[in-house]
Amino acid sequence: MSDDADRIKQLAAWRARPDRGREVKADVSGFARDLRRLEKTIGAASDAWVRIAPPELQRCSVVETFRSGTLTLLVDSSAAAFEVDRALRSGLETNLRLAVPGLMRVRTRVGAPPQP
Repeated sequence: MSDDADRIKQLAAWRARPDRGREVKADVSGFARDLRRLEKTIGAASDAWVRIAPPELQRCSVVETFRSGTLTLLVDSSAAAFEVDRALRSGLETNLRLAVPGLMRVRTRVGAPPQP
């Protein structure tokens, strides 16, 4: 009888799902690492955009990415993209190049900016 009881305990141990204690610490540290990386890549470009761009352009556009020297601005409509492009051609891009190290070009992309 004890052999049967031992066998049942062994089967129960095999069939039991392991207790996966989910640590929040790993998730938080990963999130913090992602934020530090994002700040390093987009931070200077975003700060320069807020500092240099006119307020009417800031209302309709946000900095989306900054990779390989290309700053991508996300604008909410094609009309806004036209206005941003016009401002960039009239000297805003030059001012951004002076303010952001490594910036080579600025492009726009039409899309819905994230809601705050």
